[in-house]
Amino acid sequence: MLRRRPLRVAGVPILALTLFSACYRYVPTTAADLAVGSEYRGHLTDEGSRRVAPVIGENVQQFDGRIVTVLDTAYLVAMSATLKRAEQRRTIWTGEQLMIPRSAVNRFELRQLDRPRTIRAAALYGGGMLAIGVLVFSIKSLSSGSGTVTPPPPPP
Repeated sequence: MLRRRPLRVAGVPILALTLFSACYRYVPTTAADLAVGSEYRGHLTDEGSRRVAPVIGENVQQFDGRIVTVLDTAYLVAMSATLKRAEQRRTIWTGEQLMIPRSAVNRFELRQLDRPRTIRAAALYGGGMLAIGVLVFSIKSLSSGSGTVTPPPPPP
């Protein structure tokens, strides 16, 4: 029973790393296919970037966020990040909802879970954590001994 507990306890970080190490990819989509509640990356036109600059900052080339509402003239987006053209620096947002005019957006990409990459990452993380757990448990087992080696009893 005591041997199983360290491995069970080691399973918690492995599970946490697996859940938080998901890999995503962005797949091209059309504005007509946008689904409310889904995560997207929007690419702004040069003119669109200038139009939304007072709201999201100068020289933004793309934004990431969840589509809250699609209107005839704009998208209401819960922002998660923006990327500036010249600096290639990503700014993190905390879900602020902004209206982005339809004419400001050149194209959208849907954020999707990349299952093969996620499975590979989870296997690598899980295997690494398991190996570390076994190594630590083995070292603890060896160090808890008396330090002396007793020879086996003589044969009868």
